[in-house]
Amino acid sequence: MRETIKTLKFIGLFFLITVVFAALSGCGLSQVPKKNRLKSNLYYRLGVGFYQNGNFIKAMQEFIKAKTLNPYSAKNYNAIGMVYMETAREGKAIKNFKKAVMINPQFSDAYYNLAIIYIKRKNYPPAKIYLKKALKNPFYNRPYQSYTQLAKIYFAENKPEKAKKILTISRLLNKKYFLTYYYLGKYYLIKGNLNKSLHNFKKVIKLDMFFTPAKYYEGVIYFNRKRYSKAKKIFSSIYEQNKMNKYGTKSLNYLKKIMLYSK
Repeated sequence: MRETIKTLKFIGLFFLITVVFAALSGCGLSQVPKKNRLKSNLYYRLGVGFYQNGNFIKAMQEFIKAKTLNPYSAKNYNAIGMVYMETAREGKAIKNFKKAVMINPQFSDAYYNLAIIYIKRKNYPPAKIYLKKALKNPFYNRPYQSYTQLAKIYFAENKPEKAKKILTISRLLNKKYFLTYYYLGKYYLIKGNLNKSLHNFKKVIKLDMFFTPAKYYEGVIYFNRKRYSKAKKIFSSIYEQNKMNKYGTKSLNYLKKIMLYSK
């Protein structure tokens, strides 16, 4: 009899722990009233609108309201983290992204965002771990982004062949993701295949005409082919629009070379 009572007590305690853990994990047992969840979603959507328009102060205000009403929603923490990331407060961003994946261990977007911060810091081991965690979710709707970022890491680690294999997967998943073609262009440039490299950079520009790095490498290829008039036109356009960043500076250097070679 005593053993039965002990067993029942253990089962009861185990059930209690399971319920509490589920609540903290955002598994639907958090007891957040439906009214609060609906209001939270409304504030979240308002925040997304402000975020997309670049109004990060208002976006943050709405996301905090959303989180206050529903502190068990992973997407609220992810959204707050994205605002912190956009406003160069990476430490706070990491804290919120980690909170998001603690609530929902299948939240691929938060893993991806964590990876982006570590890639920016050139801390590649944790970045690879987070990208691979993002890709474990069979319902992840943007796996091509994580594959492309993995390829970027492999380029940084001087593993171009490994990067190429990953980019092939990314391209199969989404034929309109411009960054996949950008890194394929860089791969073929490394290999000295200027035709394929140029083809991929042109594909990038067709998908996103404002992506300066692809335009720059297009100019580099034309310069290497001694098509100076074509290269000059590209570098002049980049320099006029980006005088203060690295592509503007690099383009100016090529323009000086073209002037020298054209004499």
